[in-house]
Amino acid sequence: MKEAIEIQPMTFHPEVLARIAPDLSMQRHLSLGLRPSLRALEEFRNVEISDGQLSCGSQNSVNRTGNNILGSNVLKSGKTMVITSITGGVVEENMSVHNPDEEESPELEQAVGAGGVEDHGCVYPVVEVERGRVGAPTDEEMNLSQRIYNSVLHTGLISKKALEVSVGVRSTNSDGQSSVLYPDADPSNALAQNFKPRRKWSYVLYAKIQVFSRDGPLFELCWNSLLYALANTQLPRAFVDERTTDLKIPVSMRGRSAAIRETFDILCDPNEFQPLMLSKDRLAFASNFAVVDIDPEAQLPKDDDDMQVDSPKSVLLADIQGEAEEASVFSTLSAVTDAKGNLKHFKAVGGGSKITMEMIKRSIALAKLRASDLNKKL
Repeated sequence: MKEAIEIQPMTFHPEVLARIAPDLSMQRHLSLGLRPSLRALEEFRNVEISDGQLSCGSQNSVNRTGNNILGSNVLKSGKTMVITSITGGVVEENMSVHNPDEEESPELEQAVGAGGVEDHGCVYPVVEVERGRVGAPTDEEMNLSQRIYNSVLHTGLISKKALEVSVGVRSTNSDGQSSVLYPDADPSNALAQNFKPRRKWSYVLYAKIQVFSRDGPLFELCWNSLLYALANTQLPRAFVDERTTDLKIPVSMRGRSAAIRETFDILCDPNEFQPLMLSKDRLAFASNFAVVDIDPEAQLPKDDDDMQVDSPKSVLLADIQGEAEEASVFSTLSAVTDAKGNLKHFKAVGGGSKITMEMIKRSIALAKLRASDLNKKL
């Protein structure tokens, strides 16, 4: 006699179900009007920010001596933590210095493309997603770094003028005491005004963005953390010694007469800093969204007494979080807007769900509210 086989239903913890069947977990939660993260459909995560006291220009820096970090930020959103540190250097530009008091002609401004990308400064970011192992950067990390670089450059967040170095002169009096004079601090000083090199220098900024406990898309979190780090960046003042202001080295060339070249040793003042001037009208924050189709067959069964209500065929989700949401959405939206709703960057990826014009308008409106809230944390 054959024995009957009894099949018992298996139950899984929500986190386990989200890993083995993310689409089913998503649809079951959407049928209840929630998400796997138990947030509302258009609800954002709370963001906590701090400078981390890592910058050498911060008065409360935990390591001021020998520290080369110019700006820092620690951003925590849900389980994800992003640590951004800004470092920099001074580079020489091969162009003559003009008098800043002289106004350029409209023809010259039009020739050099005034107000275009040529007038924008940039930051060179490196994104590292910590996974507990060491190896070459992944495609995702390189794509994120390139996308952040392009966004900073084309939004005009930093102007080239803000990165110009106003070089001071260090002089020593008869008593052996040294002091540094900067031309913008004391315009009447003759020593600083007489030092007018035929070269100009500018700051170059690097950003190291480390991501811990990844729990969703990373561009928006990395962008917002970088923005907060740049907002508290302090650039060190640079100077040269007065004994080297007139130092010229003859360089002999074959078949030509000797050429005279100026040489300078640029030093950074460890005690004097100036804030990085950002374009206030270009400050914008990033938000991400997703469009998901609701599958009626995957919903929980309803009782006969429940009232039949027409549910929407697709919904808009704000601030993607968790493996279940990230793995089961294919139509995504990413918007970088300021508090006034001006778009600086917008990206739409169409997947299995149709992105309608109403959803695009709604996402931009939500991104405006999100930017207004994040702008208050600056």
